[in-house]
Amino acid sequence: MKFALQSISSLGAILLGFLLLANVGITSAGKGELEALSVVERAVVTETRQADGTVVEIDELTTLVKSQLVVDTESQADLPFNSTLSKLEVLEAYTITAKGEKVMVASNAIRTVEDDNSAGAAMFSDQKHKIIIFPKVTPGSKTYYKTRLTTYKPLLPSYFYTRLTFSPNVEVQSYEYSLNFPEELKLYSDIKDVKQTKDEIIDGVRHISFTYQNLKMKKKEQLQVSSSDFSPHIYISTFDSQQEFAKAYENRIAEKFLVTPEIQKMADEITKGVDKRVAADKTLNLKKEQARALYNWVSRNIRYVAIYLGDGGIVPHDANSVLKNRYGDCKDHNALLIALLAAKGINASSALINSGVAYELPKYPVLGPFNHVITYIPAWDLYLDSTAEMAPFGTLPSSEMDKPTLLTNLAKVGRTPKPKKEDSKIITGITMQIEKDGVIKGKTHTMYFGSAEINARYKYEGAETTLADKLVRNDLAKFRQTGEGKITTSYVYDLNEPFTTNTEFTLDAIANVPGPGAMAIPVGLAPGELAIIANDRPPEKFTVPYTCATKWIGESYKIGFPSNTKVTRIPPNISYKKGGIEYESAYEESKNIVSVTRVLKVQRPGAVCQPEELQKWKDFYQVFIKDMRAQVFYE
Repeated sequence: MKFALQSISSLGAILLGFLLLANVGITSAGKGELEALSVVERAVVTETRQADGTVVEIDELTTLVKSQLVVDTESQADLPFNSTLSKLEVLEAYTITAKGEKVMVASNAIRTVEDDNSAGAAMFSDQKHKIIIFPKVTPGSKTYYKTRLTTYKPLLPSYFYTRLTFSPNVEVQSYEYSLNFPEELKLYSDIKDVKQTKDEIIDGVRHISFTYQNLKMKKKEQLQVSSSDFSPHIYISTFDSQQEFAKAYENRIAEKFLVTPEIQKMADEITKGVDKRVAADKTLNLKKEQARALYNWVSRNIRYVAIYLGDGGIVPHDANSVLKNRYGDCKDHNALLIALLAAKGINASSALINSGVAYELPKYPVLGPFNHVITYIPAWDLYLDSTAEMAPFGTLPSSEMDKPTLLTNLAKVGRTPKPKKEDSKIITGITMQIEKDGVIKGKTHTMYFGSAEINARYKYEGAETTLADKLVRNDLAKFRQTGEGKITTSYVYDLNEPFTTNTEFTLDAIANVPGPGAMAIPVGLAPGELAIIANDRPPEKFTVPYTCATKWIGESYKIGFPSNTKVTRIPPNISYKKGGIEYESAYEESKNIVSVTRVLKVQRPGAVCQPEELQKWKDFYQVFIKDMRAQVFYE
């Protein structure tokens, strides 16, 4: 996560972790129903927003452990908090064993630890974690804790929010949420499928309460979007619109983008060769080429290091310090790029976005689902993400396509472009010669475009290093092939030039020659995107929106058979065009050389598909898989 969030409701964050780790569904023997491995038996969240802005949150959570599979997970609770802005206290914690014995958590089994950085990312944070280690946890046990989180300073002046999302993938027997706040404080709420149980004013304090229950959990579906896009929720905010939040956020960070003499000098230095290039090529736009040069420099020269100290979870460091240190997170990348652009007279805005699988924006600002910051240039309606160091200028990773953004300098909601098949294209040419002993020797050439190019640059970054042999072995094994080969690429870090790969390879025999015999079209040391799709059988159904890919894949083969064999039959040609999916395959044989062309074009309505869209893909898949399994016969 590149844009650190500090939720007011810590138990909401805990339940998200509970969803991911503990409540995986299994099938009850003989019942055909899902049974939770662990259950939220009772959760109680009580928030009090005091007149001075301090927020006190009391959380209670009782979890029923039902399976040995989650004993290790449920034997401890991990409670994150910002140690600069808040204080977290564990008031009580214990286990109730399956036999009804109450075993208190020892004081030395409650520890405060630093943020875990085991994933290897460069990160410095004042977020800490209270770890509670529960004793005697077995199937049938219950764990319980009660905590008090006191937040002394909001992320933005006068900003209060609560964001609770209830996933259908978690069994919750009882969830109670209460909020107490001064009567004169204006709050805006967006409540979905949650029952309100109280709304009253006592002695100038307003008390509101809600309850939620989910006794029939659903299995998490493959490719489903974030549960925040469709699930029951409680969203409460002091801001009446995303636009108002944008203004407050921009006011908080505006001073971070100042064009200092150092920023101006660097911007001039980076762009000094652009004037000559534009003069030589009259089709180029001077400002746009300057922006390209500045973007390329930031993406290559500012090392990604996350520093979340104080309000650094949402506020960047000033551009000048980022330039001096040559490192920073997404907010810092964005601040420096905006300042450099401003130095050349190019206006830009911060764009808050979600880098995961959330595609919907709440009516009122509750910070989430935003967890990342990129840069927007209004003059060309162009988004840039300089933390995606392999992304060419103007190209976004597929995970950032077709998503809502909050353009803070413009105080408006925007949206990144919808995916187009032309912008995620892989074209491969493959030649193979089958030797008399069945060994296959071949070469490939592949061109990548758009988001597919970004992925390829990351994948092949080590192709000409000591990692080369491992990369070759993995690519061959992916398609159940053995052999050896070599991969060469264009320069992965030159974002101004298209990215290409070339391979040479030798495959061990995959069919007996001479015949009689038959063989499917081998992949060789090629990307094999069509083969990957063929091996990914679509699910039976979706019940919630899911992420779906738009792409263009072209593969052409020339396969020479040895002189001691004769090709006797080739597969029939295929043509399919329905529901935004086009597929063509063509087979020819001449002088014992089989030529194969396969082209798949998929254009989805957007990055998210509704459940009914799945049937279109399932219909196509039946045609496609038969073609991919088709064989060339020889004797």
